[in-house]
Amino acid sequence: MTTQAGRQTKRQNDFTGRQAQEVAARVAEDKRLRDEQIATAKAVEDQEFEDSVFDVTNPAHPVVVDQVVEVGVEMANDTMIVRVAETIENMTVGHGNNYSFKAGGKYQVPKEVADRLEELGLLWH
Repeated sequence: MTTQAGRQTKRQNDFTGRQAQEVAARVAEDKRLRDEQIATAKAVEDQEFEDSVFDVTNPAHPVVVDQVVEVGVEMANDTMIVRVAETIENMTVGHGNNYSFKAGGKYQVPKEVADRLEELGLLWH
């Protein structure tokens, strides 16, 4: 069957056309489910990042701090908990001490690193 513009249209009893529509619907549903799974995984990852404090007092071996601590708290071992406002890659503070931070992350850092980040205006308040 053709229309006035010369385009073909599918007939109601066209088996191949129905199969193509069914496949397209399944593909769309699979994509929607994958997108939903990805969004859920990202939300969990973002929440874990938000809740974690990363101890980078030893830049070569950063670890996640198990205890919950507040931002701006000075720790007994001359470190501070800070929340970084911008992503920073390979910031050098002192000889051979390179630090990388992800925006919004909470980090336990040596006091001199916290002071330097504060001087540069790179901390959330």
